[in-house]
Amino acid sequence: MNRVSGLLALCLVSFSSLADCQPLLAELAKPFAVKTTMNTELSTCKVWPYAPDKTIAVLMLEPREEAQPDFTDYDVVVLVVDSQTGKVLASKYHPKAIMDDAIYTSSVTIDTARYQLSPTLRAFGVRFDHRGSSSVNPISIERLNLYTLQEQQLTLVLNNLTMNEYGGEWDGQCAGDFVVTNRALALGKRAHNGFQDLQIQTLATHKESSKKGPDCVERNQIVAKTRIELKFDGKAYPVEQDKLLDHRF
Repeated sequence: MNRVSGLLALCLVSFSSLADCQPLLAELAKPFAVKTTMNTELSTCKVWPYAPDKTIAVLMLEPREEAQPDFTDYDVVVLVVDSQTGKVLASKYHPKAIMDDAIYTSSVTIDTARYQLSPTLRAFGVRFDHRGSSSVNPISIERLNLYTLQEQQLTLVLNNLTMNEYGGEWDGQCAGDFVVTNRALALGKRAHNGFQDLQIQTLATHKESSKKGPDCVERNQIVAKTRIELKFDGKAYPVEQDKLLDHRF
């Protein structure tokens, strides 16, 4: 990791503004170019509104030589850089973090909501959206990671929390059954080990559609509504992992 940080620290980009991130991303990906190539559609960056002198970047790196033609293993690199110079201030490298197969990564977005985990520390998020390839068994999953920046160190404090999920089966015309799960994340009123609790509210809805004469009629029913709190254990917020997606952060 020190070697990676040292290489990245050499990536100085003379930008007066990083509104156009593509040149920056290409520069940041150079230290990894021997073994990987950057996916330009999925890699992204954004000036951090909380600290405009800093820009957050996420590189999605594919191996130059695929082990299997139907699978893609992505290395994921999360970085914070100086918004004026492009100098890397901190980075977190996740080798082989995401494997795409029938369920593939469709987009990556940087979430700069007000995740004020302590009076002096605000986190930022990275959201990974995934979709299935089947038209009659559609699936969509959004996962959230939260990172903190302290003393030039990026720390993953929330790993792979499923925020939104959609899945089911239909006949390709009308009849089908689906379950939609949506989660909202907010700060709790109490703190543990110096970080605010995270309050997770979940709403799951069953959607059923069927043919009624010439019309396709949909019926919705709330099947679960829960609220839980995640407590910081000193290293991270523990999240129960499912096995539907092969994430290895």
